[in-house]
This record gives sequence, structure tokens and C-alpha cells, in this order.
Amino acid sequence: MVKNGESAKILAGEYSSKVVAGVRIAIPSEFRKILGKSCIIAKGYEGSLLLVPTDKWSLIVEPLQKSSFFDRNIRDTLRFLVGSSFTVEPDKQGRIVVPAMLREYSKVNYAQNDSSEVVFVGLVNWVEIWEKSLWEQRLSYVEENADEIAQELKLLQGDPAKQ
Repeated sequence: MVKNGESAKILAGEYSSKVVAGVRIAIPSEFRKILGKSCIIAKGYEGSLLLVPTDKWSLIVEPLQKSSFFDRNIRDTLRFLVGSSFTVEPDKQGRIVVPAMLREYSKVNYAQNDSSEVVFVGLVNWVEIWEKSLWEQRLSYVEENADEIAQELKLLQGDPAKQ
């Protein structure tokens, strides 16, 4: 039986964590097992952060590296992702320090009088880290538009049932 977030070497599930003094966040133990001793943290889309096992980082950047350097969108995407990336190593409690530029981008901050919460969302090969209120907004959008999003993907990829 597979529990929420547990599977054969895939990152899946949703977990909450607190931001603690020193702007550290604890990676859920279910993800730590797969992420390993070091991983890459970088800007993600819609205000999230990406947390990627070092050995899976190439899955994200390799398609961009194979594209033309002369394509402005490729260069800008590399700037966005690779230019904002850092290698992090969790401490013995599984906590990482989020670099200042990424805290500013994602709104993941420690506030002494506030319950600074983050949400970790496993997406097979990487994890998104969200400031809780931003995640709630995004999740609401996705839930309200799931069917339209699926239809758009079907159009982009072609209908597998007809292939």
C-alpha cells in the first residue's frame, strides 16, 4: 500500500512546514529520502520555489541547453532558472536555509509574530515550495480550472486515444 507522498523514488504529495528563525525550513522526511544529501533550489513559476534532486536537475535544464542560444526565450528561461539556482544541503534535522533572493521572490519569510508556513508539493521529479497563502490561491485556480487545463494540454499534445 502506498501512503500519501510515498512511492518508488518519485516525489509526490503535499506537506506543510514552518519557517523558523534563521529562515530555515524543514523538508518533509518523505521528500528528504529522495532528495538526498544535496539538492538544487531555484525560482519556480507563479512565485514558487523549485527543490530538485541534484541528479534530476538535468531533466529541467538539458532541453534548454539543446535549444538555440540565439533564441531569446531560451536565454531568458535559463537566466530565470539557472541564474537563480543554489545548491543546498539539509542539516541533520532536514532543514535548509533559503537564500535571500529566493525568499524575496517567493515571499517565504520568517516573521516572529506570524505563523510563517510553507507548503511542499511533490511533482514527480521535483518539489515546489510555496508560501501558504500563495499556494492556496494557486490551488484554488487549478481546482476551478482543472478541466479547461486538461483540455488545453490535450490540444497541445494531441489526443493519445486517437494515436
